[in-house]
Amino acid sequence: MYHQWIVIAVSVLGLCTVLPVDVRSEARGLELYVTDALTFPGKAVFLQARLTEEGPEGEQGLPDEPVEFFLQGRALGKANTDAQGWAKLEFAPKMRGNLALRARWATAAKADVVEGTGVVLSWERRRPLLLVDLAVLVEGELETEPPPPELFPDPGLVLGKPSEAAPAELKKLAEFYYNLVYVDRTGKGRLEAIQVWLRTQQFPPGMIRTLPKTDIALDELLEGLQHEGWENVSGGIGRTADFAEVLGKNRLKAIILPLPGHDERFPRRAIVLNDWSRVRRHL
Repeated sequence: MYHQWIVIAVSVLGLCTVLPVDVRSEARGLELYVTDALTFPGKAVFLQARLTEEGPEGEQGLPDEPVEFFLQGRALGKANTDAQGWAKLEFAPKMRGNLALRARWATAAKADVVEGTGVVLSWERRRPLLLVDLAVLVEGELETEPPPPELFPDPGLVLGKPSEAAPAELKKLAEFYYNLVYVDRTGKGRLEAIQVWLRTQQFPPGMIRTLPKTDIALDELLEGLQHEGWENVSGGIGRTADFAEVLGKNRLKAIILPLPGHDERFPRRAIVLNDWSRVRRHL
């Protein structure tokens, strides 16, 4: 099982990049990981990408390397990586929507090229937000592994096979109605790993929030979103009674898709469904 952890740790970054076409770039083990950025039209945000190289002592960030950023295919500018390999470029989008972000590193002779992709979430504040508990996106239950032996990376949250209809249904909701906020309530998730899994499973882009495993974490998230100016939270899709209770007391609509065979009592106002096919008609 330990060798599986190594595969997971190595693939987390690889899954979200456009692999280099030059063999020598692959041989060096170079990767460029691009984070999604959340803002609204006219508000500046830092676009970020990390250039790393796999070496004898593990993954290392490459300092003082030029990384070029592109938005919707248009060049925005370059930034050099810091000591940890992160390149940051400040940018204020004029358009709204989920905008395609690409970062690129190349040698001077363009012999080695590495690219990575992300999304600039340039959201209109008036458009409603929909909370989506990660637990409802997977088949079965979310799993967390026990701490691994020394020298092995902690796999944290294990996101397995997605619920079959979830990506397509959420795409329709995101395209026509809502901005999505993906919520990890396990206290174990890592932002980068969740982002990669969502992209790989073809879920629509959205804000990702990782919460501590406490009774008040979801309440604090709602308060935090309001403080940040994202006041138009419409409701959420989850799996458990406590998720429904928090949304209910905040007068938000709660759609619940419980696990089969789980006998749990839900609040009266919660809408309990058996599958994803009926979610849209209740939102």
